[in-house]
Order: sequence, then structure tokens, then C-alpha cells
Amino acid sequence: MESLGPEAVEKTWERAYFYLPAEVNPLGTGVLGGRRGLASLGMALDALAKGPARPVVVYLHGCGGFGNSGKTNANMLAEAGFVVVAPDSFARPGRVKTCNGKTHSAAGPKGIYAEVIGWRLEELQRALQGLKDFPWVDGNNLFLFGHSQGSNAVAFYDGAAFKARVMTGTRCSRGYRAPTDEPALAVSSVDDPWFRGRPVKCLDYTGRTALKVLMLDGKEHVTARVPEGRRAILEFLGENLSR
Repeated sequence: MESLGPEAVEKTWERAYFYLPAEVNPLGTGVLGGRRGLASLGMALDALAKGPARPVVVYLHGCGGFGNSGKTNANMLAEAGFVVVAPDSFARPGRVKTCNGKTHSAAGPKGIYAEVIGWRLEELQRALQGLKDFPWVDGNNLFLFGHSQGSNAVAFYDGAAFKARVMTGTRCSRGYRAPTDEPALAVSSVDDPWFRGRPVKCLDYTGRTALKVLMLDGKEHVTARVPEGRRAILEFLGENLSR
């Protein structure tokens, strides 16, 4: 399958999205975001190397790609002062889609979802490797954030590379494997149409890990669009940021 192998994983890094805070945008046009090959981003990343280390969020997008949900979350994080790095899973050649956004249902070959979660973890590891090339990355302030399908990969990631992790629009459907003492926050809506009444498995891990779960009223899948959700996410990250 053309989606598999080191070359396919490499493309997810080559076409990753970067979002930078307005204060480090040399163009003075606010938050700067786009694929890393964008000329203005390249100029801004070069400028970052001349300044202090920056807190970084590695972001894993949802099952449909980076899209509007990625822009919402990445803008929120960049406005709060984080550099956001988001590998693009759909840069893999022939990458199969596992969801239907119109019907809020699964798609693709039977059993593909578990395999795709493995792909997302490969992409995460490649991003971690790639971040080592940037002198502006603050290794003491490295965070992991996943939305929807990306959040299930974040929950399933068992490494200790991050200060804390955030999951939105998630049920922890593949389980939760973070270090038990690593701060984590899962934010979802009670009537999220993607859940269809299925249990939020994240709740099974509260009390015996450092995971906190916030369930919001309503149906919003992108919880950063809800003031309470946005506030909870930013407060959580702020509380775990080393100043």
C-alpha cells in the first residue's frame, strides 16, 4: 500500500502545518499559519532561531484532515503564545479516509481505523524527530494536542516526551496509555453527534491517572468553539507551562 513506509511518513512532515504567534510574525499580520513550505513561514522560522526558546504544541488533526477544526485549534493555541506543529496525515499517498463528516459515521475498509491510529503515531514520532532540528523549541514546554481521530491517537500514545496532553472531541476509543502522572485533559460535548450515545471511555481512567475529563453541554465537536471549552483548554496549558 502506497500509504505505508518511511517515505509516506516523511511526506506528513514535509507538508506539516505550522502556526506561529503574532509577535514572531515578521510580516506583522497577526498569527501566521500554513504549510511549512510557505515562504513567509520559512522566513518567520528563521527569525525564531534568533530569539528565546518557545513552547510548542504538536497537533494531530481529525479524521477528515487539518481543515477548519485544525485552523480553529491552531489559531487558539498560537494566539496564546504557542508554536503549533501539525503533521498532515493526508500527505501520505493514497491515504484512506475513515469517516463521513456528513453522516458522522465510519468509512473505509473494515478494521482500518486501528491501523490508521498506528499511522498517526508514526507521524507523531516523525514530528518529534523533526523538532530536534529547530533551536527555538523549548524542550521543557512541549505539549501534545489531538482532535477527534487525532485525540484517540494522542490518548493511545504511551511515550513520555510531553509535559501534558489535551484531547478534544474524544471518547478515548482506543484506550488511554499516557504515563499515569502526566497531566491530561479530555474535553467533549455530551450530545456530540459523533458519539451517538456510545460511552466516553476516557472516564474509565479518571481517578487512577492524571487525566481530567470535561463534558460540555451541547453538540459541538470542536470544543474550542465553545467559550467554556476554550477557557478550560487554555487554563490547563497555562497551569502546566514552565515560565
